[in-house]
Amino acid sequence: MENVLLNELIKNSAEVHKNSGELGASYNEAMTRALEHFKTLGIPSKKDEDWKYTNISKNLSPRFYSRQSEIVQEIPAQVIDRRGMIIFNNGIFNRHQSVLPEGVSLDQQRPETNFFDSFDALNFGVALSPLFLKIKKNTVIDFPISIVHLTDEAGVNKIVSPRLTIVAEEFTKASFVEVFTSTQNLLFQYTTNAATLFELKENAFIEHVKIQNEATASTHIGLTKASVAKSAQFKSMTVDLGNFTSRHNIDVTVAGVGGDAHVNGLFALKKTEHADVFSSINHLSAHTTSDQLFKGILAGESHGAFTGKIAIAKDAQQVNSNQLNKNLMLSKKAHIDTRPQLLVSADDVKCAHGATIGQLSAEEEFYLESRGIKKDKAKRMLCHGFATDVLYKIDNVKIQELAIKMLEESFEKIALSEMTL
Repeated sequence: MENVLLNELIKNSAEVHKNSGELGASYNEAMTRALEHFKTLGIPSKKDEDWKYTNISKNLSPRFYSRQSEIVQEIPAQVIDRRGMIIFNNGIFNRHQSVLPEGVSLDQQRPETNFFDSFDALNFGVALSPLFLKIKKNTVIDFPISIVHLTDEAGVNKIVSPRLTIVAEEFTKASFVEVFTSTQNLLFQYTTNAATLFELKENAFIEHVKIQNEATASTHIGLTKASVAKSAQFKSMTVDLGNFTSRHNIDVTVAGVGGDAHVNGLFALKKTEHADVFSSINHLSAHTTSDQLFKGILAGESHGAFTGKIAIAKDAQQVNSNQLNKNLMLSKKAHIDTRPQLLVSADDVKCAHGATIGQLSAEEEFYLESRGIKKDKAKRMLCHGFATDVLYKIDNVKIQELAIKMLEESFEKIALSEMTL
């Protein structure tokens, strides 16, 4: 079955690739090599150690969205400030609706040869509207930049493939909120295969908050990748609000002395939803730091998986790195798999990692109910309290407020029967 799907994907990706003439000869050659790389690697399965908890092929469409999207007249509701908004419709960059802030400009295309995995290679090979942006040196943007990926009915039974690369030059500062959603939260099947890549040069500061809130029947495959240079700081937050199946790959390389990475996240799942987070932080230089806190809230018959790898190279001495995964189980039928990992080759480092699995406090529930609060609301309030210390790690207040609002809306969809042990 997987071989049949792989052959269909390869055949249809080749058809999409024929329409990529505007990208230039060298870029087209790189796309061809990327598709060959995907063909060699194939579709990951549970036999692969990194994918042992997720059967990603069961809901993949073999066809790709390939036509240019029509202009969407209404600004997506998730846009926080219209001075900075980057809109993708069905994976296609909407040049007409997007507004780049002062100091942010289109950058030159970058043919790539090294890919995180087969889906990254596939994304590069079929993304007809890759976007390359540069934040100019010494630029400080004091309002959040919204990146909204909107999928509508035209994306039904298709794979949408947005690709975005952002280079933050020296002494720049910006905050991004990237939201994946669908029009009117329609109940249809499609697959998002997205890649968002950051390159932070010396003394740059980038905050990136990703919120997955797609259609219930959709599948999401996403890569957030960042390289962090000397004295730069990258803050990442991944918020998954549930869908059929999601896989979040987060790959951060702290390459320069004094580099710092904060990689945090949360998934809140219900019914039979599935979320798999695979995070890797790689320390290549001495005197670097990283911190990671991921939380999971699982109701109904949902399934969550978290793999957190911290790798410290041989010469990366005096590294300070912490990792913690905490999970809240609301139902006996919910399931979590967690794998915190340390791969340390240096001998002068300070590292800690751990994982916890727990339940709501019966005493706290009783206290709230004794004050006249209904049982379902009391449970949601306690879930909110469990989640907020992660979301309070978001620096930009307006992005933080949006994330909390969307999380609360997601909690309202959890039935009381899904929160009973």
